[in-house]
Amino acid sequence: MSRRKVLFVCTEDWFFRSHFLPLGRAVIETGDYEAALATTISDAQEVLEGLGLEVHPVDFKRSSRNPLAAVKLLTRLIRLIRRERPDIVHFIAMKPVLLGGLATVFTPKAAKVYHVTGLGSLADGKSIGAALVRYMCFRLVASYLKRRNSWLVAENPDDLNFLEQYGVPVDTSASLVGGAGVDPEFYAALPIGGHKPLRAAYIGRMIGSKGVDVLIAAKDQLRERGVELELEMFGAPDPGNPGAIDRDRLMEWSTRPGVKWHGVSSDVRDVWRNCDIAVIPTRTREGMPRAMLEAASCGRPLIVTDVPGCRHFVRDGVEGLIVPPNDPTALARALEKLAGDPELRARMGSAARERIVGGFTESHMCETFLRIYAKLVEALGGTINPSTPSRTK
Repeated sequence: MSRRKVLFVCTEDWFFRSHFLPLGRAVIETGDYEAALATTISDAQEVLEGLGLEVHPVDFKRSSRNPLAAVKLLTRLIRLIRRERPDIVHFIAMKPVLLGGLATVFTPKAAKVYHVTGLGSLADGKSIGAALVRYMCFRLVASYLKRRNSWLVAENPDDLNFLEQYGVPVDTSASLVGGAGVDPEFYAALPIGGHKPLRAAYIGRMIGSKGVDVLIAAKDQLRERGVELELEMFGAPDPGNPGAIDRDRLMEWSTRPGVKWHGVSSDVRDVWRNCDIAVIPTRTREGMPRAMLEAASCGRPLIVTDVPGCRHFVRDGVEGLIVPPNDPTALARALEKLAGDPELRARMGSAARERIVGGFTESHMCETFLRIYAKLVEALGGTINPSTPSRTK
């Protein structure tokens, strides 16, 4: 039998490279599939093509809300899917899920994987207009999942339960996967250093929804109380995001005592060799933050906010501490607690590493998707070896 074809549809090439390159490699290495990727091109095309992926430029313009641009993108996706004739189309993130589902109305033969990497502001808006948009979007997703040969993947149980309220059939055609996972050998457990002064680190995009300003406010409180703790921040502003933090503001924060913004880190492992506590202060719901998984794999205790995604991985008092979002005082107290207790830091860091190995690795992620693909191929009338996927928590 000839090889089946998987077409990934993802917003950005850098996002696929940073999160799903192992999946692309695993799909190709089975020998059962060809693989292609439709995405916005920035700087990762050469790496992706070197892996063996066919790369098709599609400009998602994440910040654009122009309906004409959406129609143009939809038309492009329809033409691409018709031309490539994939057996499985794997849509990654909400914009590809929403538009891709519409595109497959006109290309019904392919099996579909709708991969929700997080619901974000779409699920959190409080206005009447936001509620209406949310209802329309998630009911649309529900209609997609009621078609033949369609499968939903979410990264935390909160998102699955949320989507179920809108009619998504999560009990019959859905799976959980713990984010993109990490390689626990590459992100090996690092010695607990106990630097003097102690160092906490944030790694992620410099955007408002990530709560970086809340972290700065918490650091200000610690300084006022005389708590010795340095804050290291790694990441770039995201020009495609309307909440991007201005570079001048980042530079101003770096002038404050004990605060340093470094830009993008070339090797996350170096960050955790030199820092003792990982902080994820996000305001909004997440899928499964990769920065959190990397820090945990390196054996660092975690302080996260009580939002979907983060609270699915971190159990309060086990792998780290959970604080309310948008609460600098609670965040400052958590930082102070870990800063003053080296045994607690070591115990939580060890537990975080064990949690990764138990179900949040790249291998776990790849195995789950290969089982899903096998299930869908079987429905199309073929056979692939991996066993049927199931909903797991």
